[in-house]
Amino acid sequence: MDSNISLISRNIQQKFPFFGINKVRELTRLVFEISKKENINSVDVINSIEEKSYEKVKEILLKRRYPKTYSVSKKENFYLPDLSLTNEQAKLVSEKFNPKNVYYTNEVTGSALYKRIKNLYPDANFVEIESLKSFLKKEKFSVAKYNDRRENLFLVNEKYDFFKPCPCTKNVRCCNYSILNIGYGCLYECSYCFLQGYQNVAGIILPCNLPDFLNREKIKPVDNKMFFLPRVGSGEFTDSLIFDDITLFSNDIVKFFKENKDISFEFKTKSVNIDNLLKLGGSENIVVSWSVNAQQMIKENEHCTPSLKERLQAAQKCIKAGYSVGFHFDPVILYEDWKDGYKKTIENIFDFIDGKYIKWISIGSLRMVANLKKVIENRFSDNKILDEELLLSHDNKLRYDDNTRIKIYKYLVDLIKQHDSSVVVYLCMENNDIWNKVYNKI
Repeated sequence: MDSNISLISRNIQQKFPFFGINKVRELTRLVFEISKKENINSVDVINSIEEKSYEKVKEILLKRRYPKTYSVSKKENFYLPDLSLTNEQAKLVSEKFNPKNVYYTNEVTGSALYKRIKNLYPDANFVEIESLKSFLKKEKFSVAKYNDRRENLFLVNEKYDFFKPCPCTKNVRCCNYSILNIGYGCLYECSYCFLQGYQNVAGIILPCNLPDFLNREKIKPVDNKMFFLPRVGSGEFTDSLIFDDITLFSNDIVKFFKENKDISFEFKTKSVNIDNLLKLGGSENIVVSWSVNAQQMIKENEHCTPSLKERLQAAQKCIKAGYSVGFHFDPVILYEDWKDGYKKTIENIFDFIDGKYIKWISIGSLRMVANLKKVIENRFSDNKILDEELLLSHDNKLRYDDNTRIKIYKYLVDLIKQHDSSVVVYLCMENNDIWNKVYNKI
């Protein structure tokens, strides 16, 4: 596989001297992706082309790059952005969080979290800032700075986005989830994570005023017929538990939802940082749910995270402490042995966990906003997830084609139901047509 873009581009220009710059860019992208996917030299890809017209050359390369979906997809579904590779590889660091700099606003200095951070990190450089917004105006953000986010911690008072409805993608079936935001940023390095293309802060942000928002006046979740109780959860912009030994947010959250059993609360996580949860003791309406995957995909794509076995062992402990549990197959990633890999994961779940303690299992396939593709290429150059046929959909996200997704969902739903037919299994970020075809309603 060749990663020298300039060389690929020059070789294309030499073979097709009458092609303009934009056409050469598109073909360079296709040749690069074919070379990477097939693990062959780009020169061999270029030399295999005998046609001379741009339309024919592009058609040949598209068919080779997208052999399964070329004949059933529109031309605009094939996403071919400019190819630019930099030396901004992700830093796969598993050390404990130990920020060098702590930025804080004056209003947080009396908070319990600020005082705790002061004690935990006495050697950190503490810097008062006027506001996060004003600080970010002066700091030019880049992917390289995102790589150094574990060095910087921001302590602020959240005013607007503590509690909100889940921002569902347009035209998908909404599960009426409500989100309690308890932080921004994550230490894990999952190759597919949307934060690496979305986050504009080179650090971890933690709110110091969580207790202000834990009351019935602030928390008004949407009724939810599918899940019997209204659902509130954390884990949109950070892992729910990765910082819990630092923040001790679970103290206030567990206390509040133990007193409000008509609402279901979910800690969504990949972490096994559950010591504080175990000390507090749970309640059936408090769900600790783990993102799970085939172990091979965890190893290849969920860097610095606990293994599947460690996550399931943590789930066992939470059940013994009185919590319910949940699991999220999201994202399901296609690879050569995907059926066997995900079957083993489902078997492992039910080997460890009695289905009666599982509140729900969700399934969602790999998807991403289009511009994330270039970020992944740069941060995880040896990734394999982009080698599959991801097509541009109506919502500007790259997804597997409809038939492939339906095949994935049917396979996993059937396997789960074979173990326990009573477990609630739902699809994440899919439209009604996909739901109906998976559950045989049409």
